[in-house]
Amino acid sequence: MKPISIICKRADPVTEVTELLSNRGIDIRDLNFIKVGGDAILTLLVSDEDLCIALLTAAGFTTVPQETVLLKAEDRPGMLAQISRRISDLGVEIRSMALLDIDDRQSVVAICTSDNDKIRTHFSSSIIS
Repeated sequence: MKPISIICKRADPVTEVTELLSNRGIDIRDLNFIKVGGDAILTLLVSDEDLCIALLTAAGFTTVPQETVLLKAEDRPGMLAQISRRISDLGVEIRSMALLDIDDRQSVVAICTSDNDKIRTHFSSSIIS
């Protein structure tokens, strides 16, 4: 699963993007929107990355796809700190990290790093995709 970051310079990008994708049957599985002054970044996880990128590009948006590693982890205090430390100790830079699903015992963590292959090898017993 690849998060798609969109550089936004428009007045209401969340509405514009969600309507555009919805009208073409693309399921948005996660959405993050951050606006600072006149700049904004919208990051999505979607059901069809290729179609999403094509639609957004055709609509004039700048998109940046990133490969993401999905890990399952025990849900407990300090779990994210432990994962972050293990990645840091490998000399790998974390580019993004998000909790996608949490229940009483398990969490799913989406991570994009400078070396996803190394993360897949090191966390092989916890990899979802």
